[in-house]
Amino acid sequence: MALQLPAWWKIDPTAPFELGPRRLPGRIWTASGCFAYGLTGHDFAAPGFASPYEGLGAVVTKTVTPAPRAGNPMPRLAETACGAINSIGLENVGFDRFCDEVLPELERRGVPTVASLAATRPAEFGTMAARLHRVAGGFAHWHGVEVNLSCPNVAEGGHDFGRDPATVAECVAAARAELPDRALLAKLTPNITDITELSGAAINAGADAVSAINTVLGLEVDLTTGQPVLPRRFGGYSGPAVLPIALAKVDEIVQKTGGKVVGVGGIATATDALKFFALGAVAVQVGTAQMRDPFAAARIARELRPG
Repeated sequence: MALQLPAWWKIDPTAPFELGPRRLPGRIWTASGCFAYGLTGHDFAAPGFASPYEGLGAVVTKTVTPAPRAGNPMPRLAETACGAINSIGLENVGFDRFCDEVLPELERRGVPTVASLAATRPAEFGTMAARLHRVAGGFAHWHGVEVNLSCPNVAEGGHDFGRDPATVAECVAAARAELPDRALLAKLTPNITDITELSGAAINAGADAVSAINTVLGLEVDLTTGQPVLPRRFGGYSGPAVLPIALAKVDEIVQKTGGKVVGVGGIATATDALKFFALGAVAVQVGTAQMRDPFAAARIARELRPG
């Protein structure tokens, strides 16, 4: 049965919209790490869909770091009754290979792309953004950068970027200076008392929007051993169970700061996505559901088209 859209919903989420200096092709995105780099979707097929990219506004890539990373020891993903806990450890090919091989191939295939970047010093975000612009400034399908601020700041004793508003601002400002014509987003952690302080710092430093939320800290236990399932004990919890948390954080940001928000967290259906739009989100990202079904975001985009 087709979804009965509410009377207040008038937006076509597959129509272009402006975010900062960039016009993106739609409001339904895939979340970082949940569709890899965005290169494998052409290998999938589903009845009624030309590809998993149909109707999408952006694929946010797997997070890329200055140097390649092998990631954390296995196992690093555990499914739960209402989601999944991961401790991937930012496994990626490294920034050089991303610029030389991955981003040009995404452009060749016409994949709408937002590059997710992580670093260990605030200034590195500027260095990475500058090279991205040199490499891809003429690309039609590279639309912007999402700075992943859940990494340790080695320059300041190892605390998380995402927990300190001043450091959030420094990271965003460094990237903003090098991205004159691309959208810039800051992905925020929910593992903090007041997410609006982080949002305000990011927006004031030049972010066009914040992505909220990143994963919630979680742990799962293997009862056969009596030990945590993940070798690093804790991981990032995502999936349907975090939806109410994400909605609450998005509402806080919109109501208290007025900043633009891309909603993330627990979205599996068009109904879930509508809840974020009802609270004022300008776009949404589909994460864990996209790992289970590579057409999840495309289905949501199709179901939310009015008429």
